Amino acid sequence: MDRSIGKWWDRLQFTLLFLSLTVAAHYAYGWLQTALSPLDPYRVPEGRAEKVFGADGTNAGPSSQADRLRLFYWLGE
Repeated sequence: MDRSIGKWWDRLQFTLLFLSLTVAAHYAYGWLQTALSPLDPYRVPEGRAEKVFGADGTNAGPSSQADRLRLFYWLGE
């Protein structure tokens, strides 16, 4: 009888430890995500940087279909 209670107690301790470490890892990854993400990804770039995609839907990329296809195969996007 004592042996089965000890076995269940060990399993309960393992489960609680596993759950607490899982929750801790979840919050740690969330904290890292907020710490590493830029504050405003849509801000106007500073210095010599240029926006690639305009707010009105225009882009400064290749204009012909052949150029777009080459870029697609080159970058895989």
